Amino acid sequence: MALTGCGGEPDKKAASPSPSPTPAATVKSAAKLVHVQGKFPRSRHQAVSTNVAKVVDRWLQAAYVGGDYPRETSTFTAKSFPGFSKGAIAQAGKQMSLMSNATIAPHIDGVDVVASDVHVDLLANNNYPVGAVARVRLVYDTTGDRASRQTVRGTLDMVPTKTSWAVFGFNITREEKLALDPSSAPSASPSPSGDKS
Repeated sequence: MALTGCGGEPDKKAASPSPSPTPAATVKSAAKLVHVQGKFPRSRHQAVSTNVAKVVDRWLQAAYVGGDYPRETSTFTAKSFPGFSKGAIAQAGKQMSLMSNATIAPHIDGVDVVASDVHVDLLANNNYPVGAVARVRLVYDTTGDRASRQTVRGTLDMVPTKTSWAVFGFNITREEKLALDPSSAPSASPSPSGDKS
């Protein structure tokens, strides 16, 4: 959730120009319909993949990218899984360290999205979607005490609702590559051997 200011006092004079804050990171996945099982018009391929990706992106934004950092692990709740069914929320809640930034949130101060894409396999019947598997890949860097490259990938099982799509199952993996600590890198200039404290 991005923090935005509302209201204010438009007539109040600004004290002095200050640098604009860095825009909050957002997820905007590249969406593509890769495979269709059943009859479904080609003219609607992009629309359905875009709609599926919007639901996926809401989760990625809420669980990994959006919000202020650092923050407490307890701030990650069921709201971190928008678009998930009740059953899927319950399962995801048992795997917070995998399905969100809950465990690393107190140790990072920012997130930068590197890449995000959603490839969709669609099940259709009589020109209507009846199910989908979203193959997800999100790559992002974290800054702060736990600077790293994070890669979230896997599949979300989804069904259409009256207005959108819902996640009812998932199979997600997560990989973390910690950034090299500059203090542990070899020094360019000679240094005396002995105690490294």
